[in-house]
Amino acid sequence: MTIIVYSSHTGSTKKYAESLSSSTGLKCYSVSEDYPDDKIIYMGWIRGPRIAGLGSVDRRKLIAVAAVSLDSNPDFGWNKVKDVNKITVPLYTLRGWIDRSKLNIIEKIFFTFLCAFYKLRGLDEHTKPLFDAMMEGGSFYDESSLEQLILFCSTR
Repeated sequence: MTIIVYSSHTGSTKKYAESLSSSTGLKCYSVSEDYPDDKIIYMGWIRGPRIAGLGSVDRRKLIAVAAVSLDSNPDFGWNKVKDVNKITVPLYTLRGWIDRSKLNIIEKIFFTFLCAFYKLRGLDEHTKPLFDAMMEGGSFYDESSLEQLILFCSTR
């Protein structure tokens, strides 16, 4: 049997996990809950190059990983994310959101510095939406981006 296990900070990963569960019939659990000893599709949010909570699951049980980030740019560094997290199963990428009310002061400061960097380099069609989301909060949630993962689940 296969289950979905997720880690969510501001809610987008949880929403994706619940949507995937609804679409596939797989049960989903927070990484902080007790869950069955089954095959795992892990969904976590990006924190630097790390996928939050991934270290808490039994890697021998992983069959796929979905990483939720604000950035969809292929140059984002997904190969680095895969290497740093030692992912040897399929990696899917999804775009989430920022709810600034759920960020701690350090995260807010980090985003402020990152936005200053973007602004100094000049905002463009790629960085302007990221800048706005980091400074004001914003969503790139798109349930249709789950299609490849749903297809993966249907072949299991």
